[in-house]
Amino acid sequence: MFKHITPHPWTAHGSTVWGYENEHGQPQVGSCVNKNLPTATQRANARLMAIAPQMYEIIQKMQNEEAQSLVRYMEKETDHAD
Repeated sequence: MFKHITPHPWTAHGSTVWGYENEHGQPQVGSCVNKNLPTATQRANARLMAIAPQMYEIIQKMQNEEAQSLVRYMEKETDHAD
């Protein structure tokens, strides 16, 4: 699912999500800046986005059928060529 260039851990600083710092610096993973949303909502979105890779790994390790169904759904919906 997470076929991204920057490995996690990701961190949220304000309303921006940053990747793991490497020899090339700290890459920006995403920005949740939207002038139509309150700052608190933008920051909450950034924090959720930053923790998403770890949450996905936890769901993958869960053994119940509901969790496995969720993993299959997430992989199906996001598995596309970039």
